[in-house]
Amino acid sequence: MSLNEPDKIDAAAVDGNELVLLVVDSLSWNMYQKEHLKMLQDKYNSYIRYIDSKGYREQFPNRVFDSFRIDTVFKYQYDNGFVKMLEQVKDKLKEKKITITYRVAEGE
Repeated sequence: MSLNEPDKIDAAAVDGNELVLLVVDSLSWNMYQKEHLKMLQDKYNSYIRYIDSKGYREQFPNRVFDSFRIDTVFKYQYDNGFVKMLEQVKDKLKEKKITITYRVAEGE
């Protein structure tokens, strides 16, 4: 679903002084795991560019954010390669005050 539109922000919300951006991943991990990871990477890179460029000011013009969270909701259980991918970039994200959270949607 949303991974097919890497430059589109799926949803944005404010939690205190934190901007929360939502990624919805409805793709299965059964096949094409490398392609799936690449699509997630592209989506995250787009979100990071959005944060770096302060693209959120259009929607939240008077807000100053102390941190940013990219909340990823998977329809299907995520692959271990996904967790490894996040481990590789966590220090760079920390410098930008960005965290990535992830979970499988309830009922899946």
